[in-house]
Amino acid sequence: MMEETARIRVRPLELSDLADYQHILMDPRLASASGQPATIAPNLLAYWFEKDRHSPYAFAVIDRRERRFVGTILYYQHGNQANVYDLGYFLTPHVWGHGIMPVAVRASLRLITREGGQVTRLFADCLPDNHRSQRVLEKLGFTLVPGITAAPNVDRVNWYSKTLLPSK
Repeated sequence: MMEETARIRVRPLELSDLADYQHILMDPRLASASGQPATIAPNLLAYWFEKDRHSPYAFAVIDRRERRFVGTILYYQHGNQANVYDLGYFLTPHVWGHGIMPVAVRASLRLITREGGQVTRLFADCLPDNHRSQRVLEKLGFTLVPGITAAPNVDRVNWYSKTLLPSK
């Protein structure tokens, strides 16, 4: 189960990705962009990784030029709504701004569809000052959803949504 473009390979997240996953999430630039704490204990990152690996759809993004893990794409069930997911993603900062994530998300959606999955609507959130992530969502056709507030004890975030055509 894999989808490739000239630049990236998207495949299921594997146990062997843990060290790269932890390394990326421990980068202070990523913490700043995502609103996470500046330091996160490795055992907490390992716990997150296991939960992410068992989310409905969890993918590794591999840079084919560098032949290395550069990010993750995750789809979490949105409440109890069938075929509706929350999209999450992150990339190592050294590849930010290179157009990788929109391509990788599209590839992951093709992979889900090819494997018989269905996604009819997606939600995503990002911090108001995370302009790179906002551009990713805009390139993917998401629109800002006004009036949705963050969960308690969470800084304000912008919510985005995209409706997809059902796959045939």
